[in-house]
Amino acid sequence: MEIGAKVNYWVRLIYLGLIYGVIGFMLLHNGLIFRKKIAAIRKAQGRSVVRLNRSERIQHVLLFTSFTALVLTGFALAYPNSVFSWMFGSNENIRRIGHRSAAVVMLVVGIYHLGYIFFTPSDRKLVRDFWPEWKDVTDLWQNMLYYLGLSPNKAMFKKFGYVEKAEYWAVVWGTVIMGVTGLMAWFKISVFGFVPRWLVDVGLTIHFYEAILATLAIIIWHFYHVIFDPDVYPISWTWLDGRVSAEHYKEEHPLDYDRAVSEAAGTKEEKKNE
Repeated sequence: MEIGAKVNYWVRLIYLGLIYGVIGFMLLHNGLIFRKKIAAIRKAQGRSVVRLNRSERIQHVLLFTSFTALVLTGFALAYPNSVFSWMFGSNENIRRIGHRSAAVVMLVVGIYHLGYIFFTPSDRKLVRDFWPEWKDVTDLWQNMLYYLGLSPNKAMFKKFGYVEKAEYWAVVWGTVIMGVTGLMAWFKISVFGFVPRWLVDVGLTIHFYEAILATLAIIIWHFYHVIFDPDVYPISWTWLDGRVSAEHYKEEHPLDYDRAVSEAAGTKEEKKNE
């Protein structure tokens, strides 16, 4: 090996070590600082109001991870020359297996959620809390007037406002539509036996455009309210510990504030007496 090649080899090796070592240390250092400061902020906020219990948080994490996997693998299958495909390599079977595995997880979570809300006595109220009502329409109108500067008062929400309700029922709708059309795509040979071919083609079209609609809705609607909203930026930690501060809850859900604070105080007293 020529001297220039040897020098170049060792320079490359040294710089790779520097890059991995220095940048790795920076990530570790700043990650530890971020973790400590976030924990301090969450503790200082007095996050006493429970919004999600443990089961609901687990369902949310599984739903989010399976949805993300479905989006990435789905677009990788639809666009084999895109960056989505590059993420999973050149083997189409890996993308297909990943997509179907994520679909199974999402469907299982959906079925579990149905059992959770209908067969758990303490959680049947969840459906009633999420059920749409005329107040949601008037709340939306009131908020539009408020944020346009045409009214001094914003809408007063109960436990769930139109934002949460829209998200919840959109997930229900999307899971059913994507589940049915996805199964048609998965077992299309069997489906041909009892439905016309054109119906399967329509199902595949619905599956594709529903995926685009759901992805954009999550990014624009859900991500704003849990990440980019200045009141919760850089992220709402409710997905992790299920809690919000009493001040935040009073601001966002004043019509349910007294009940929530009373329950939080009761829970705190119970733990104190244990």
